Amino acid sequence: MTTGTQGPRAGTQGPRRILALLELAEESPTTDELAEFLTDPDAGVRRTALTVLSEAAEEWDEPSAVFAAALSDPDAAVRRTAVELLGELREVLVIGERFNGALREASRSEDADVRVAAVGALWRHRLCTTEELAALLPDSVETVRCEVVLGLVSLDALDVLGEAAGDPAPAVRLAVARGLGSVGDPRGATTLTVLAEDTDVLVRAAALSAMAHTGCAEQATAVAAAALTDAAWQVRQGAATALSVADPQEAVAELIAATRDTNLDVRKAAVRALGSRLPGRPDIRTALEAALGDADADVRAFARMSLAASDAE
Repeated sequence: MTTGTQGPRAGTQGPRRILALLELAEESPTTDELAEFLTDPDAGVRRTALTVLSEAAEEWDEPSAVFAAALSDPDAAVRRTAVELLGELREVLVIGERFNGALREASRSEDADVRVAAVGALWRHRLCTTEELAALLPDSVETVRCEVVLGLVSLDALDVLGEAAGDPAPAVRLAVARGLGSVGDPRGATTLTVLAEDTDVLVRAAALSAMAHTGCAEQATAVAAAALTDAAWQVRQGAATALSVADPQEAVAELIAATRDTNLDVRKAAVRALGSRLPGRPDIRTALEAALGDADADVRAFARMSLAASDAE
Protein backbone atom coordinates (compact mmCIF):
# COMPACT_ATOMS: atom_id res chain seq x y z
CA MET A 1 0.00 0.00 0.00
CA THR A 2 1.29 3.46 -0.83
CA THR A 3 1.89 6.01 1.88
CA GLY A 4 0.34 8.81 -0.13
CA THR A 5 1.64 11.48 -2.43
CA GLN A 6 1.63 15.17 -1.66
CA GLY A 7 1.14 17.63 -4.50
CA PRO A 8 2.30 21.25 -4.74
CA ARG A 9 -0.48 22.51 -2.52
CA ALA A 10 0.42 20.04 0.22
CA GLY A 11 4.08 20.94 0.16
CA THR A 12 3.58 24.71 0.27
CA GLN A 13 0.34 25.15 2.18
CA GLY A 14 0.38 22.25 4.63
CA PRO A 15 1.80 24.17 7.62
CA ARG A 16 -0.48 27.11 6.89
CA ARG A 17 -3.51 24.84 6.69
CA ILE A 18 -2.60 23.21 9.99
CA LEU A 19 -2.39 26.64 11.65
CA ALA A 20 -5.83 27.51 10.25
CA LEU A 21 -7.14 24.21 11.51
CA LEU A 22 -5.77 24.76 14.99
CA GLU A 23 -7.40 28.18 15.13
CA LEU A 24 -10.69 26.62 14.09
CA ALA A 25 -10.28 23.98 16.79
CA GLU A 26 -10.86 26.64 19.45
CA GLU A 27 -14.42 27.05 18.14
CA SER A 28 -15.36 23.36 18.58
CA PRO A 29 -15.95 22.77 14.86
CA THR A 30 -18.45 20.24 13.51
CA THR A 31 -17.66 17.45 11.08
CA ASP A 32 -18.99 19.57 8.21
CA GLU A 33 -16.76 22.47 9.16
CA LEU A 34 -13.76 20.16 9.23
CA ALA A 35 -14.63 18.41 5.95
CA GLU A 36 -12.14 20.32 3.78
CA PHE A 37 -9.35 19.54 6.25
CA LEU A 38 -10.29 15.89 6.53
CA THR A 39 -9.86 15.53 2.77
CA ASP A 40 -6.86 17.84 2.43
CA PRO A 41 -4.05 16.66 0.07
CA ASP A 42 -1.57 17.02 2.95
CA ALA A 43 -1.50 13.95 5.20
CA GLY A 44 -0.42 16.08 8.16
CA VAL A 45 -3.52 18.21 7.79
CA ARG A 46 -5.79 15.17 7.58
CA ARG A 47 -4.16 13.65 10.62
CA THR A 48 -4.52 16.86 12.62
CA ALA A 49 -8.14 17.19 11.51
CA LEU A 50 -8.93 13.75 12.90
CA THR A 51 -7.46 14.72 16.26
CA VAL A 52 -9.35 18.01 16.30
CA LEU A 53 -12.59 16.22 15.48
CA SER A 54 -12.05 13.72 18.28
CA GLU A 55 -11.65 16.57 20.77
CA ALA A 56 -14.46 18.78 19.47
CA ALA A 57 -17.20 16.25 18.78
CA GLU A 58 -20.35 16.33 20.87
CA GLU A 59 -22.47 14.11 18.66
CA TRP A 60 -20.67 10.98 17.48
CA ASP A 61 -22.64 9.65 14.52
CA GLU A 62 -20.65 11.42 11.80
CA PRO A 63 -17.26 11.38 13.55
CA SER A 64 -17.55 7.64 14.10
CA ALA A 65 -17.93 7.07 10.37
CA VAL A 66 -15.06 9.47 9.65
CA PHE A 67 -12.65 7.66 11.98
CA ALA A 68 -13.57 4.28 10.50
CA ALA A 69 -13.12 5.59 6.96
CA ALA A 70 -9.70 6.99 7.88
CA LEU A 71 -8.49 3.42 8.36
CA SER A 72 -8.33 3.27 4.56
CA ASP A 73 -6.41 6.53 4.15
CA PRO A 74 -3.48 6.24 1.68
CA ASP A 75 -1.07 7.62 4.31
CA ALA A 76 0.25 5.29 6.99
CA ALA A 77 0.45 8.01 9.69
CA VAL A 78 -3.19 8.94 9.14
CA ARG A 79 -4.18 5.30 9.42
CA ARG A 80 -2.23 5.03 12.69
CA THR A 81 -4.15 8.00 14.07
CA ALA A 82 -7.43 6.39 13.06
CA VAL A 83 -6.42 3.14 14.74
CA GLU A 84 -5.60 5.00 17.97
CA LEU A 85 -8.84 6.99 17.95
CA LEU A 86 -11.01 3.94 17.36
CA GLY A 87 -9.44 2.39 20.44
CA GLU A 88 -9.53 5.48 22.64
CA LEU A 89 -13.11 6.45 21.74
CA ARG A 90 -14.62 2.97 21.72
CA GLU A 91 -17.19 3.78 24.40
CA VAL A 92 -18.67 6.77 22.57
CA LEU A 93 -18.56 5.63 18.95
CA VAL A 94 -21.95 5.27 17.28
CA ILE A 95 -22.71 2.28 15.10
CA GLY A 96 -24.12 3.14 11.71
CA GLU A 97 -24.18 1.88 8.14
CA ARG A 98 -21.19 3.97 7.07
CA PHE A 99 -19.25 3.02 10.19
CA ASN A 100 -19.98 -0.66 9.63
CA GLY A 101 -19.13 -0.52 5.93
CA ALA A 102 -15.85 1.31 6.49
CA LEU A 103 -14.74 -1.25 9.07
CA ARG A 104 -15.52 -4.13 6.75
CA GLU A 105 -13.53 -2.49 3.98
CA ALA A 106 -10.63 -1.91 6.36
CA SER A 107 -10.69 -5.55 7.45
CA ARG A 108 -9.43 -6.34 3.93
CA SER A 109 -6.64 -3.74 4.07
CA GLU A 110 -3.09 -4.55 3.07
CA ASP A 111 -2.02 -2.96 6.37
CA ALA A 112 -2.03 -5.62 9.10
CA ASP A 113 -2.39 -3.05 11.90
CA VAL A 114 -5.48 -1.71 10.18
CA ARG A 115 -6.93 -5.20 9.84
CA VAL A 116 -6.38 -5.77 13.56
CA ALA A 117 -8.15 -2.50 14.42
CA ALA A 118 -11.01 -3.15 12.02
CA VAL A 119 -11.61 -6.70 13.22
CA GLY A 120 -11.38 -5.55 16.84
CA ALA A 121 -13.91 -2.78 16.27
CA LEU A 122 -16.27 -5.13 14.44
CA TRP A 123 -16.44 -7.72 17.19
CA ARG A 124 -16.36 -5.26 20.08
CA HIS A 125 -19.35 -3.44 18.58
CA ARG A 126 -21.04 -6.79 17.87
CA LEU A 127 -21.09 -6.21 14.14
CA CYS A 128 -19.88 -9.62 12.97
CA THR A 129 -20.94 -13.24 13.12
CA THR A 130 -19.05 -16.40 13.94
CA GLU A 131 -19.00 -17.29 10.24
CA GLU A 132 -17.51 -13.92 9.29
CA LEU A 133 -14.78 -14.21 11.89
CA ALA A 134 -14.02 -17.79 10.91
CA ALA A 135 -13.45 -16.59 7.36
CA LEU A 136 -10.73 -14.26 8.67
CA LEU A 137 -8.79 -16.98 10.54
CA PRO A 138 -6.54 -17.80 7.54
CA ASP A 139 -5.02 -14.29 7.68
CA SER A 140 -1.27 -14.37 7.04
CA VAL A 141 -0.43 -12.25 10.11
CA GLU A 142 -0.70 -13.80 13.57
CA THR A 143 -1.69 -10.56 15.32
CA VAL A 144 -4.77 -10.41 13.10
CA ARG A 145 -5.57 -14.05 13.85
CA CYS A 146 -5.19 -13.34 17.58
CA GLU A 147 -7.74 -10.55 17.26
CA VAL A 148 -10.07 -12.87 15.39
CA VAL A 149 -9.74 -15.36 18.25
CA LEU A 150 -10.77 -12.67 20.74
CA GLY A 151 -13.85 -12.05 18.62
CA LEU A 152 -14.65 -15.75 18.56
CA VAL A 153 -14.29 -15.87 22.35
CA SER A 154 -16.80 -13.02 22.65
CA LEU A 155 -19.28 -15.16 20.70
CA ASP A 156 -18.51 -18.37 22.65
CA ALA A 157 -17.65 -19.99 19.31
CA LEU A 158 -16.20 -23.18 20.76
CA ASP A 159 -16.10 -25.19 17.52
CA VAL A 160 -14.17 -22.56 15.59
CA LEU A 161 -11.88 -21.97 18.56
CA GLY A 162 -11.14 -25.68 18.49
CA GLU A 163 -10.01 -25.28 14.88
CA ALA A 164 -7.89 -22.25 15.79
CA ALA A 165 -6.14 -24.35 18.44
CA GLY A 166 -4.19 -25.92 15.59
CA ASP A 167 -2.76 -22.60 14.44
CA PRO A 168 0.99 -22.69 13.68
CA ALA A 169 1.66 -19.58 15.79
CA PRO A 170 2.02 -20.11 19.58
CA ALA A 171 0.55 -16.65 20.19
CA VAL A 172 -2.72 -17.68 18.54
CA ARG A 173 -2.88 -20.99 20.40
CA LEU A 174 -2.21 -19.06 23.62
CA ALA A 175 -5.12 -16.74 22.84
CA VAL A 176 -7.34 -19.77 22.28
CA ALA A 177 -6.34 -21.34 25.61
CA ARG A 178 -6.94 -18.15 27.55
CA GLY A 179 -10.16 -17.52 25.66
CA LEU A 180 -11.59 -20.92 26.47
CA GLY A 181 -10.88 -20.24 30.13
CA SER A 182 -12.76 -16.94 29.84
CA VAL A 183 -15.75 -18.67 28.24
CA GLY A 184 -15.71 -21.30 30.98
CA ASP A 185 -17.83 -23.78 29.04
CA PRO A 186 -17.09 -27.41 30.02
CA ARG A 187 -17.18 -28.31 26.31
CA GLY A 188 -13.98 -26.31 25.88
CA ALA A 189 -12.06 -28.72 28.10
CA THR A 190 -11.54 -31.10 25.18
CA THR A 191 -9.55 -28.49 23.28
CA LEU A 192 -7.72 -27.46 26.45
CA THR A 193 -6.64 -31.04 27.05
CA VAL A 194 -4.95 -31.03 23.65
CA LEU A 195 -3.35 -27.63 24.25
CA ALA A 196 -2.12 -28.78 27.67
CA GLU A 197 0.37 -30.95 25.80
CA ASP A 198 1.39 -28.22 23.34
CA THR A 199 5.02 -27.76 22.35
CA ASP A 200 4.99 -24.20 23.73
CA VAL A 201 5.44 -23.71 27.48
CA LEU A 202 3.10 -20.74 27.81
CA VAL A 203 0.36 -22.47 25.83
CA ARG A 204 0.57 -25.54 28.06
CA ALA A 205 0.46 -23.40 31.19
CA ALA A 206 -2.49 -21.33 29.98
CA ALA A 207 -4.44 -24.39 28.90
CA LEU A 208 -3.99 -26.05 32.27
CA SER A 209 -4.94 -22.89 34.19
CA ALA A 210 -8.04 -22.52 32.01
CA MET A 211 -9.23 -25.96 33.09
CA ALA A 212 -9.99 -24.48 36.49
CA HIS A 213 -12.82 -22.61 34.73
CA THR A 214 -14.07 -25.33 32.38
CA GLY A 215 -13.74 -28.25 34.76
CA CYS A 216 -11.05 -30.89 34.97
CA ALA A 217 -12.65 -34.24 34.16
CA GLU A 218 -10.98 -37.65 34.07
CA GLN A 219 -8.82 -37.23 30.93
CA ALA A 220 -7.91 -33.66 31.82
CA THR A 221 -6.99 -34.73 35.34
CA ALA A 222 -4.56 -37.31 34.00
CA VAL A 223 -2.93 -34.71 31.76
CA ALA A 224 -2.71 -32.19 34.61
CA ALA A 225 -1.25 -34.74 37.01
CA ALA A 226 1.43 -35.64 34.49
CA ALA A 227 2.15 -31.95 33.94
CA LEU A 228 3.18 -31.59 37.59
CA THR A 229 6.51 -33.09 36.54
CA ASP A 230 7.00 -30.67 33.62
CA ALA A 231 10.38 -28.95 33.53
CA ALA A 232 8.71 -25.53 33.28
CA TRP A 233 7.40 -24.10 36.55
CA GLN A 234 4.66 -22.20 34.68
CA VAL A 235 3.26 -25.51 33.49
CA ARG A 236 3.46 -27.08 36.96
CA GLN A 237 1.67 -24.04 38.39
CA GLY A 238 -1.06 -24.36 35.76
CA ALA A 239 -1.37 -28.06 36.53
CA ALA A 240 -1.87 -27.39 40.23
CA THR A 241 -4.51 -24.80 39.37
CA ALA A 242 -6.31 -27.27 37.11
CA LEU A 243 -6.32 -29.94 39.80
CA SER A 244 -8.07 -27.54 42.18
CA VAL A 245 -11.36 -28.52 40.49
CA ALA A 246 -10.55 -32.17 39.78
CA ASP A 247 -11.96 -35.18 41.63
CA PRO A 248 -10.25 -35.10 45.06
CA GLN A 249 -9.67 -38.83 44.89
CA GLU A 250 -7.57 -38.30 41.78
CA ALA A 251 -5.90 -35.01 42.65
CA VAL A 252 -5.14 -34.64 46.35
CA ALA A 253 -2.06 -36.86 46.47
CA GLU A 254 -0.50 -35.02 43.53
CA LEU A 255 -1.31 -31.63 45.05
CA ILE A 256 0.20 -32.60 48.39
CA ALA A 257 3.39 -33.55 46.58
CA ALA A 258 3.28 -30.20 44.75
CA THR A 259 3.35 -28.32 48.06
CA ARG A 260 7.00 -29.39 48.19
CA ASP A 261 7.83 -28.20 44.66
CA THR A 262 11.07 -26.26 44.20
CA ASN A 263 9.16 -23.27 42.79
CA LEU A 264 7.23 -21.01 45.15
CA ASP A 265 4.47 -20.24 42.62
CA VAL A 266 3.79 -23.92 42.19
CA ARG A 267 3.72 -24.47 45.94
CA LYS A 268 1.37 -21.51 46.34
CA ALA A 269 -1.00 -22.86 43.68
CA ALA A 270 -0.97 -26.28 45.32
CA VAL A 271 -1.67 -24.90 48.79
CA ARG A 272 -4.53 -22.79 47.48
CA ALA A 273 -5.97 -25.78 45.63
CA LEU A 274 -5.85 -27.92 48.77
CA GLY A 275 -7.50 -25.31 50.97
CA SER A 276 -11.01 -26.01 49.71
CA ARG A 277 -10.51 -29.76 50.19
CA LEU A 278 -9.41 -29.58 53.82
CA PRO A 279 -12.55 -30.63 55.77
CA GLY A 280 -12.35 -34.29 56.69
CA ARG A 281 -8.89 -34.81 55.18
CA PRO A 282 -6.15 -35.25 57.81
CA ASP A 283 -3.56 -35.72 55.05
CA ILE A 284 -4.35 -32.27 53.67
CA ARG A 285 -4.18 -30.74 57.14
CA THR A 286 -0.75 -32.26 57.64
CA ALA A 287 0.44 -30.86 54.31
CA LEU A 288 -0.90 -27.38 55.09
CA GLU A 289 0.63 -27.40 58.56
CA ALA A 290 3.95 -28.28 56.97
CA ALA A 291 3.46 -25.37 54.55
CA LEU A 292 3.30 -23.00 57.54
CA GLY A 293 7.05 -23.33 57.62
CA ASP A 294 7.54 -22.57 53.91
CA ALA A 295 10.27 -20.12 52.94
CA ASP A 296 7.75 -17.98 51.03
CA ALA A 297 5.41 -15.65 52.92
CA ASP A 298 2.53 -16.07 50.46
CA VAL A 299 2.63 -19.84 50.73
CA ARG A 300 2.59 -19.59 54.53
CA ALA A 301 -0.26 -17.07 54.40
CA PHE A 302 -2.51 -19.22 52.18
CA ALA A 303 -1.85 -22.27 54.35
CA ARG A 304 -2.64 -20.29 57.49
CA MET A 305 -5.90 -18.87 56.03
CA SER A 306 -7.10 -22.29 54.93
CA LEU A 307 -6.41 -23.84 58.31
CA ALA A 308 -8.06 -20.94 60.13
CA ALA A 309 -11.15 -21.12 57.94
CA SER A 310 -11.46 -24.84 58.54
CA ASP A 311 -11.06 -24.48 62.31
CA ALA A 312 -13.77 -21.81 62.38
CA GLU A 313 -16.35 -24.11 60.82
